[in-house]
Amino acid sequence: KQSFFADKDVPLERGRLYMIAGLNLVLEDFKPHAKLEVVSKDPYAKKYPGKDALILRVATKDASKEVVLFGKSGIEGEPVQVALGGLQLTLSYGARRIALPFALKLRDFQLERYPGSMSPSSYASEVTVIDGNKSFDYRIYMNHVLDYRGYRFFQSSYDMDEKGTILSVNHDPGTIITYIGYLLLALGMILHFFSPQSRFQKLARMTRKVQEQRISMLAKNLAMLLLFAASLQLHAADPLDVAKKISRDHADRFGSKLLVQDSSGRIEPMDTLSRMVLAKLARKEELYGLDANQFYLGMTVKPDIFQKIKMIYVHHPAIKKILGMKSDERYASFEQFFDPQKGGAYKLETYVQKAVAKKPGARSQFDKDIIKVDERVNVAYMVYTGTLFRIIPDPRDKNGRWLSPIDAMKTLGQKDAKMVRLLLANYFSAVDKAIESGEWKGADKALDVLADLQHYYGSQVLPPQSKIEAELLYNKLDIFNRLVPYYMLIGFVLLVLIIFHLINPKFSVEGFVKAGVVLIFLGFAAQTFGMALRWYVAGHAPWSNGYESMVYISWATIFAGFFFAKKSPIAFAATSLLGGLILFVAHLNWLDPQITNLVPVLKSYWLMIHVSVITASYGFLGLSALLAFVVLLLYIFTTQKNKEFMVLTFKELTYINEMSLIIGLVLVTIGNFLGGVWANESWGRYWGWDPKETWAAVTILVYASIEHVRLIPRMNRLFLYNVLALLGYASVIMTYFGV
Repeated sequence: KQSFFADKDVPLERGRLYMIAGLNLVLEDFKPHAKLEVVSKDPYAKKYPGKDALILRVATKDASKEVVLFGKSGIEGEPVQVALGGLQLTLSYGARRIALPFALKLRDFQLERYPGSMSPSSYASEVTVIDGNKSFDYRIYMNHVLDYRGYRFFQSSYDMDEKGTILSVNHDPGTIITYIGYLLLALGMILHFFSPQSRFQKLARMTRKVQEQRISMLAKNLAMLLLFAASLQLHAADPLDVAKKISRDHADRFGSKLLVQDSSGRIEPMDTLSRMVLAKLARKEELYGLDANQFYLGMTVKPDIFQKIKMIYVHHPAIKKILGMKSDERYASFEQFFDPQKGGAYKLETYVQKAVAKKPGARSQFDKDIIKVDERVNVAYMVYTGTLFRIIPDPRDKNGRWLSPIDAMKTLGQKDAKMVRLLLANYFSAVDKAIESGEWKGADKALDVLADLQHYYGSQVLPPQSKIEAELLYNKLDIFNRLVPYYMLIGFVLLVLIIFHLINPKFSVEGFVKAGVVLIFLGFAAQTFGMALRWYVAGHAPWSNGYESMVYISWATIFAGFFFAKKSPIAFAATSLLGGLILFVAHLNWLDPQITNLVPVLKSYWLMIHVSVITASYGFLGLSALLAFVVLLLYIFTTQKNKEFMVLTFKELTYINEMSLIIGLVLVTIGNFLGGVWANESWGRYWGWDPKETWAAVTILVYASIEHVRLIPRMNRLFLYNVLALLGYASVIMTYFGV
């Protein structure tokens, strides 16, 4: 009598023969039971809902029998007794229960949430390990693992009633050996950079040799490259007299003195929310000469006026036609979205319902734009109704929830509600009078009283004043956005001048390059300061979401340029252009620059190291792709007269390209090792074949293949290498954006 278990380590294969207790066991079929219920109306469906059906044919020399086993991942299999040829056989399919050699007792489960939000900030289990006469207490939480007798317990999840905890368990005696292996592999890759016989050092020597040959040669003038930048001026179609009477000085005080709680529970200056709202509505930092704080204050105090102002961005011609806009108009007013002849019916309602009902892959551009415009209208609606204006701390809420004025008057006690109503009425009235008279002292005083109310009720959850001031400085400087034209202009000018120098060596660019290095270094220092400032304000490393990691990739790209500045000015110019381009992508409207709270699993120093290394590799691989593009571009300007000189230029740029690619390949590989460490330390497994992990591996394999193409004699060509280096970046784009 023997039990047979199927698990992930020993998968059953259809048609394969298994020898169990002298019997032949063949897997006939495996089907999810839910599918059987729908397709074949299996009679077992009611008896075993939600389980899988495993159909086996068990045979001896004289007899055979079909057996149906039911089970599911994570659930113990239900034993089935089978009599065959005078033998008794017990079969089961499902998970196997493994008893621990010690006991684990849960003393307390603790769940912490972000202030004013249901989103968990962290959760922890207070446990006691009981091993015979020995016992001790331990606290398990995300990225803080209990190690005991070779078993590792990870904080995985929790029961919905928040009274029970779910731990995942791992028993891996090879963890230290694996980590030592990672360390040795990473150390070998890093040390190879310094070995005189390495490919990297060989490329450095070849680059210097080609540079010496190229400098000694002359070529004739050839080439012209030009680009023009154009901008459109926005013309206000409607009178904005009332709106423009809102004092910018008072609006700045409104943005800096008053705090607000966002939907995730983060407390931030009103200035941050105002900028987010205007960026969402108009995709602008200023509109009609009014800044974000003036708009938010006006929309809150004077909704009837601001609902007539055209501020909601609309791009699609068909949507403009529905709203009655002119083809050259870019903005619609809030009122334009509602039809007064149909009782104020929302004009886009039918179109939005149809677009949302479609699968994302089946949506047309019109559907996508309808959803975006509808989102902007909803944001405006939330401002006008005060839903986003969560400025009143709830003194009764232990979780630090803040309320909008309407919610405060509904839920607070009679005394507190009356005080809130009086203070807000006083402030709104003072702003109203100031707009008429132009005298804003009364409004300033009323605003100070509101700020005092926040400090009185919300003192326990308010961030330090230094963080508030740092966030206001971060908003005001807007460093990353300002660096976009700065990097791109310097990089483009340098690139044009250097390419012209490559074609005509008589034209000296040494002075321009030195000036460019200084200017780009100043921008790089400003970007570093901006990232440090964001780190301090957010309380976590600035590469935790799409926007932050794009900013970090830009930083790493510029850093890569300094690395190669002495070897090749053209590589340096290219990194400046690429760094500016990456920052430009970061500020597209589908990447959210808002500072947000972290989910629990991301609160790990291993994640910070892993992401910083693997993302930095994208900068070097991006430089490789851009240099490849420059080489392919220069092929266009190659003639019989300058061919000898241009070939030397191609060699120089290709060698630098390969050096950059090698650095990127090493970084992305080490980053993958660190990702395995993070995953193992967070939930007990190195690799789960999820899409992000899989494509990170694909990127490594793609670039490893490109690097080894040179070992195939017929494929060891400059042109082919640059084509592959350019196309290889598609794997990075897929890894980063596609997944």
